[in-house]
Amino acid sequence: ERLPPKVVEIDGAGPRVAEMEDRADEGMGPRNQRVIAAIEAASFTGKGDKPVVVQLYRKYALKVNKAMVDSGEKVKGEYEGEYNAAGEREGRGVMRRADGDVY
Repeated sequence: ERLPPKVVEIDGAGPRVAEMEDRADEGMGPRNQRVIAAIEAASFTGKGDKPVVVQLYRKYALKVNKAMVDSGEKVKGEYEGEYNAAGEREGRGVMRRADGDVY
């Protein structure tokens, strides 16, 4: 016997089961940028709530990333760029951190 859905869409004609999006290949940097953009586009009742929610999300993303690093499952960020002969990051590149920061 299946459990009832945990996420239900309530906009539109009536409630329906929310469809899951397959974004497994998205990567944490693009995901964090997308989530933060969605938070920035949302409406909040308190004037100071939006930056607080963004900061809470960034802290959450860092905690999840740290847990993954500690478990040995993930690296601390995603790096795309040049490496030197010793295999170290060197030259031009982009580092995307779990909190959404990009260097």
